[in-house]
Amino acid sequence: MDYVVLTGLLAAAVRLAMSIGIAAMGEAISQRAGVLNVGVEGIMLLGAFLGAFGAVTTGNPWAGIALAAAGGAAAGALHGFFAVKLKVDQIVSGIALIILCLGLSSFLYRLTLGRTPQSVPALRGLHLGVLTDLPIVGPVLFGQNALVYWGVAMAIFLAWALRRTVIGLNIRACGENPAGADAAGIQVDRYRFFCVVFGGTLAGVGGAYLSVAQINSFVENMVVGRGFIAIACVVFGRWNPLGALAAAFGFGLAEAAQIRLQTWYPEVPYQVFVVLPYRLAIVALSLFF
Repeated sequence: MDYVVLTGLLAAAVRLAMSIGIAAMGEAISQRAGVLNVGVEGIMLLGAFLGAFGAVTTGNPWAGIALAAAGGAAAGALHGFFAVKLKVDQIVSGIALIILCLGLSSFLYRLTLGRTPQSVPALRGLHLGVLTDLPIVGPVLFGQNALVYWGVAMAIFLAWALRRTVIGLNIRACGENPAGADAAGIQVDRYRFFCVVFGGTLAGVGGAYLSVAQINSFVENMVVGRGFIAIACVVFGRWNPLGALAAAFGFGLAEAAQIRLQTWYPEVPYQVFVVLPYRLAIVALSLFF
């Protein structure tokens, strides 16, 4: 029984962590370039709707993910236009983006999927033969859907690119010393705008993960704070995409644990367990600073 519980807990932690982790990777790149996007919450919600809508319309979950990525890029470009081009306060622009995406996703949902509820074509876990059948490690590492492996590969690539490529060096220079980067001939605003759009793209994919790989449906305001937790993961991971993904796994583990704790201790009000991941985020940020 302990073996089954442990395996299920770790496998669920990986699944629950990826939506936060993918969004956190994009936000890490944006912040390394010097732009904070608190609108990640709204972009993820818009991506969740577009992912479900695209999957239902085409019958292919990957089409939904592509549509969510495009929508996230557009939302990121909107934030970049105000925060980078017009020099609007980044916090104000991000909050406005949350409100816009919240209303837009609910409005479009009621016009489309909300009229005639349909099942969302979902990504299924892969079965990699003997690897998937290994004790504990198999279901946890080799029984996930393809988007999980894509997310891990993307985190490794981004962490390497930030430290080992010219583009990564320029991105870090734009965030750490924009005046020096400008004096060196680096087009700071162009790099920042690109990074914000890239971060929005990954936030859209992270939102789509919820609707086509985790919950397999769309519900209004279904992100419920994951975008803010993604920002916390960026800080806790020290602005490194791989570190942000590792931090997201910690929150995924807390989310998986609170679901099981509700079953094990029904006499305790379920709200005590529901707030566990958010409480962990507050504690982690407090200890970090």
